[in-house]
Amino acid sequence: MASLTPLSKGLIALAVVGGMASAVWHLVLKNRLGAPAASTAPAPVSTADTPAAPAQTPQPAPAPAVAAPPAAPPVATATESQKLSVAQNAEAGRQRLAAGDFAQARVHLEQAVKDGDGASACLLGEMTLKGQGGITADQDQAARLFQLAQSRNIICFASGR
Repeated sequence: MASLTPLSKGLIALAVVGGMASAVWHLVLKNRLGAPAASTAPAPVSTADTPAAPAQTPQPAPAPAVAAPPAAPPVATATESQKLSVAQNAEAGRQRLAAGDFAQARVHLEQAVKDGDGASACLLGEMTLKGQGGITADQDQAARLFQLAQSRNIICFASGR
């Protein structure tokens, strides 16, 4: 009687685990993680007895509009940031940070951190580490902000910029 070698046993195990992982992905995780599903709608079929659409004359393309320069975002004060929700402050802080407006980003991110947003604690910690937005560079304060984010189940990654 023939016996299986360790290599063949390993390959069989790998095939079984791979098949199970594929099944789990397609049956459960794909829908939960929001992976784009393939469209199952059938393509429109043209039949001979369907009347053809009337021919349309080509329209000239409209002239391209001249884009206006983006308007400067309004300056927020601490009281205005208190009126926004946590998510609005966090998003405003991220947008201002991306635009390089560190002082305004700081106002929104500080309010979001006070209201409990962990991701904003990461961003504010990174700003504190780099000394941006009128904040004095302070490794200890940055570490406290990173630990606060971690306590809120957020893992911070430095952007390296």
